[in-house]
Amino acid sequence: MLNRRTMALVALAGLLAVAPAGAVATSSAVETTGAETTPSATAPTRISSCTTITQPGEYVLAADVENASPTRPRTGLGACIEIRTDDVTLRGGNHTVAAGPGGSPGVVGVLVSPRTRARGASFPGVLVGGADPRSNVTVRDLTTTRWGAGVAVRGATGVALRNVSAVNNLGDGFFVENAPDLRVRGGEIRGSNTGVFLRRSPNATLAGLAVANNLAGVSVRRSDEATLRNLSVADHSQFGVALVRSTGAIVANSTFRDDGFAEIALARSSAARLVSVSVANSSGWEVYAARNSTAVGEEVRLGVTLLDSLTASDVALDASADVPPLPITDRQVVGEALFALPTGAEATDSRLSLSVGYDDAAVERARTTEEFLSLWRFDAGEGWSRVETTLAPARNVASAEFRNPSRNGTVVALVGEGLAERGERTAEARNRTLAG
Repeated sequence: MLNRRTMALVALAGLLAVAPAGAVATSSAVETTGAETTPSATAPTRISSCTTITQPGEYVLAADVENASPTRPRTGLGACIEIRTDDVTLRGGNHTVAAGPGGSPGVVGVLVSPRTRARGASFPGVLVGGADPRSNVTVRDLTTTRWGAGVAVRGATGVALRNVSAVNNLGDGFFVENAPDLRVRGGEIRGSNTGVFLRRSPNATLAGLAVANNLAGVSVRRSDEATLRNLSVADHSQFGVALVRSTGAIVANSTFRDDGFAEIALARSSAARLVSVSVANSSGWEVYAARNSTAVGEEVRLGVTLLDSLTASDVALDASADVPPLPITDRQVVGEALFALPTGAEATDSRLSLSVGYDDAAVERARTTEEFLSLWRFDAGEGWSRVETTLAPARNVASAEFRNPSRNGTVVALVGEGLAERGERTAEARNRTLAG
């Protein structure tokens, strides 16, 4: 268990790293391939090659756009389609914007760029700009592939990405920075470094995304009040969702599975809410909260364990817990146990409150009855102990607070008093009555 703690701390250091995956040092000037495109006064403007959009209006892709040799300028970054004005709708018509087979790490597929520019940047496929943001830009119904970043939004407010996918890009799928009120709905992101990298972009909403098979899933950094809902997140070697220095995030109606270090990780993030979230057993942590981080959950499923409610402050939870032998052999665990590890400098920094759901079938399999259920904890060197438990039979829920989890980890389990044990206790009571 000590090894698990050491590994967790090493992984946390990587989680707190500021640079996004696949970062490339660049200067700020950005050039684009192709000529500028201006809209028609009567109909949407058709695009059939890489271009720069400099006038408001509606634009449509006439066909797939492929640039066999994307140009990366001597300084800065390139873009296949750059939107350099407000009030633009780009309709992809389900076409693909693709780089050549070799790709290009310094060129972005679709880029929403800021109004002004600043010097000194080190972001993959992103334009760096000042405080006067673009606004009212919508990109929809297209796929980007083989670019340094599939889609980049930088220095813009209220940008909408609808059914936009990023597949097999060299850097990040979506890279977003300084873009408040971003709205992303629908799309698939796979085969990238980080699926979605979001930084300094408060009030963003990501909904209906399938994020899978990237190195990391969704990274939310310094972006308060983010909403992530109806996400399917799976098969990442690092993490599913990471909330770093971000307050008030909501993760709702989403599923996570087979992500490496953690399915949901928090670092220096408070007041995160998990609502109707399902986290399958994985090789790492189901929930990992560290550095003064708190997650509050409702209807959260960790493995097969349904938590009616959850409060986790500076603690990590693993649904794949081995259960040490119970003190009385006739007792049995109802459902599955959880493993909790404090992540704070002191165990007293960690707080864990759980309301554990159960079903009648699990109670019967444990050869007990509902009225004798209670939550127990196992701490290394101290063994098993019963925790003061509140039962709500009408809702099939048992609740307790687990204070000062062990530095070596604490196993948490719902336990029923065995029938044989109860029979012995009843016989002893009857004998005492007869003797009296």
